[in-house]
Amino acid sequence: MSEYEKYRPYWPETVIFWGAGTTEPLKMRLTNELGQTFQILAEAQSSVNEEPGVSSLDRAIQKAVPKASRQVQKELKVFLQLVDSDDKDGESDAERTLRISEKRAEHLRRLYDWRAVRKVIERCPRNHDRNFSLKDLYNLLDMHIRSRNGIEVEQQFITLDRLIAARRTVDMLTQLFHVIGFRELIKNELSVRVYEQYYGFARVLARLMLEEGADRAAEQGHGYDDRRFYLFSYAVISMNWDPLLLWLIFNAQKELNDTAEDQEKAGDQSRPIHLFTDLAHFMAIRQVDGRTPAAWFPMNETAVRQLNDPGNRAGRRVRIGKFYFPHGCHGFRECPKCGKLTFSLGDKWDIYSESLFPPQILPSLSPRKPRSFEEKKAIDEGIYDAVQCTHCGTITEAHHTPISMQTQFKDEQPSFIKEIQSDMKVAIEKARHIIFAGYSLPEDDFIYRSLLAARRKMDGDKVKCSVIGFDRQAEEGWMYGTELRDYCKMHSQSSLAGTCSRVADLFGEENVRGYGAGFPNVFLENGKADKEKVKEMLKVW
Repeated sequence: MSEYEKYRPYWPETVIFWGAGTTEPLKMRLTNELGQTFQILAEAQSSVNEEPGVSSLDRAIQKAVPKASRQVQKELKVFLQLVDSDDKDGESDAERTLRISEKRAEHLRRLYDWRAVRKVIERCPRNHDRNFSLKDLYNLLDMHIRSRNGIEVEQQFITLDRLIAARRTVDMLTQLFHVIGFRELIKNELSVRVYEQYYGFARVLARLMLEEGADRAAEQGHGYDDRRFYLFSYAVISMNWDPLLLWLIFNAQKELNDTAEDQEKAGDQSRPIHLFTDLAHFMAIRQVDGRTPAAWFPMNETAVRQLNDPGNRAGRRVRIGKFYFPHGCHGFRECPKCGKLTFSLGDKWDIYSESLFPPQILPSLSPRKPRSFEEKKAIDEGIYDAVQCTHCGTITEAHHTPISMQTQFKDEQPSFIKEIQSDMKVAIEKARHIIFAGYSLPEDDFIYRSLLAARRKMDGDKVKCSVIGFDRQAEEGWMYGTELRDYCKMHSQSSLAGTCSRVADLFGEENVRGYGAGFPNVFLENGKADKEKVKEMLKVW
């Protein structure tokens, strides 16, 4: 060893790719289900076979969102009709049902274009079941928007500005369908039981990180302002747009922090350990229990190092875990004026909070609880999706939510998304264990395949991978080596086998294990989240 110390900054040992398959048991719509929802609605309005008193759109909405309230269904119908036609008669229905002014109705017609969405869907390729892919819809829109050209469908030309409005419509409706799904979840007794199991998982994670902090505090050789103490040993990369896992983790950490005096202590002065989440960008989160749009900021490394500094007399020691939204989140609002990010997570600390998702365009999906004069004024004008920017005070709307689909054509990302993605890439490069939880690493997901392939080349066979999926033919428990190889040969058509094979192509068969009982079974014992099973899932095996 030379006179210079070799510097190896600590990063989480385990990185969890949290995919759509993890929330499928909660009945949150997967990408293909979202595509089917769009197709049902789009093709219904193309139908000419109407029954007296019941339109094809009525039937389609009942099929697309069957558990939504009748009022939500009615509002959705009127909204789609408003942004589907040049007929001004639609504005009167909107004024009555959506309770908006003619001026607001005209503004919505400029922002959104459902007719253009329906036309582009007609151009999308179909599979053997005559279904189209939501990714193909995004690809077609992004390709033509990026080329600055319009598109012709059945001798009708759709201009660039209409394509931009169409993409805005797809983003907004995707968020709206997930909000409807969450409302269904928290009102369904069976789904609530599963949701509570996920909360149990978040609580076990928090407890493990508390114990891990106490263990590391007892170790010699580094201080509390060292990453090896204050960084969790795991990080989450959410491939989903919903904030469900983050919200459960926030609540679990708050629960422990509120009782910190009875928890594990950190070394020298028996100071309690508090747990927080680092979102890889110093974003403003609207105070959950606040009365104004003012924000609290998630803990980051600057604050942690100051609080944990030996000379600081703070009454606690702090640990943080990294959580990434590389594709954006439904809770994000990008200010159109200052460009800064505000994150909305509702109005109360409650895992069943109906206001978890930001307010939506439909009145019935907006809590209509303004926190300022500006928000009240906006809501009174029919802007039910109004959220005031914490930084400059500008009103943001649902179409200011930055989310991106994994398509072949990438738009320029906001600076905060780039910052999140940059930090995430380093976390992947430094991980010793990568968990593919409900994420299948599809062949066309070339960006993440490239990232992971680069990770393999950097560190040879030192990276272990765990694949968690669901297959009725798979037994409960982890499969390794020969057992996993035999399973993949016998069930080569299963999604789990396909994912294991793709991961093995990158990291080698000997470095892959698989679990086929899916979520939430991977962390359950006798119906409850189990500490030992969570530890088994996270460990660098």
